[in-house]
Amino acid sequence: MWLFGYGSLMWDGWETRYGCRQRMPTDLPGFTRIFNKKSLERWGTHARPGLTLNLHAGDACRGVAFEFDDGASSDITTYLNDRETCAATELPVRLPDAREVSALVYIYDGPRLIDQGLTLHERATMIIEAEGVAGSSFDYIKEVRAHLAELGVADAGIDELWVTVATLKPTTE
Repeated sequence: MWLFGYGSLMWDGWETRYGCRQRMPTDLPGFTRIFNKKSLERWGTHARPGLTLNLHAGDACRGVAFEFDDGASSDITTYLNDRETCAATELPVRLPDAREVSALVYIYDGPRLIDQGLTLHERATMIIEAEGVAGSSFDYIKEVRAHLAELGVADAGIDELWVTVATLKPTTE
């Protein structure tokens, strides 16, 4: 069983409890990241929703592929369906050795999508103000950027949002 992560799944260590056999940088053709999903538990609350990543149509998304024994699939999908608030879709991903494998990918399309008319400033404000059980939405975008840099990925949309967040966030000196 393969699974593709493109946000916090890339870095928060969730896979260790399910016996991940290997993880590697991987490309998902036909999609790119977008900050358009409200987090109401992990990175925010109902009162102050966090802003997290999702996927939408695009060129390709570099993320991380995780390989597990097929016997773990029920436990993994139960956990991740709850965490991601949707069911996974099977899509082909391209591994570093050029093999194509089918992987579970979480693409959200439900009531937690934000209004696409929100300005960059409004999105950044959501990130600054939100904190949930997994941490702050600020830490979420900070960690995603750091792990994308480790993968050699420059994402203009994330960088633009980060610059706005960093500009608006008050310093604690």
